[in-house]
Amino acid sequence: MSVPVKFNAASESTRRASALFVVAKGPTRGRPLTPAGLRTVFRYHRDLSGVGAGAPHAFRHTFGTALAEAGVDMAVMQALLGHAHVDTTARYIHLTPTHVKAQYDAARTRQRDTL
Repeated sequence: MSVPVKFNAASESTRRASALFVVAKGPTRGRPLTPAGLRTVFRYHRDLSGVGAGAPHAFRHTFGTALAEAGVDMAVMQALLGHAHVDTTARYIHLTPTHVKAQYDAARTRQRDTL
């Protein structure tokens, strides 16, 4: 037997206040943006721009890679991405060989300068 859920204005306003993204237009305007809603907005703009493929989740990988390239500590990245384990965070980092070589060369230069 299901119990009907009553609308609670206080909890609704609290949920709206804590939402990072809200719906901009339509009948659900001002309510928290759902994952399905984000995918819809993403798909609309992807099609409008002519980009053939892509998903919102790719932004998490882009964010993780940008943090790593900026030299952010792995524990900080883990917290920002909301991961329980650092191994999961490591999967979100995709460094280019050019970036790896540049970092290696910079480290070697620093080492030579200290000798």
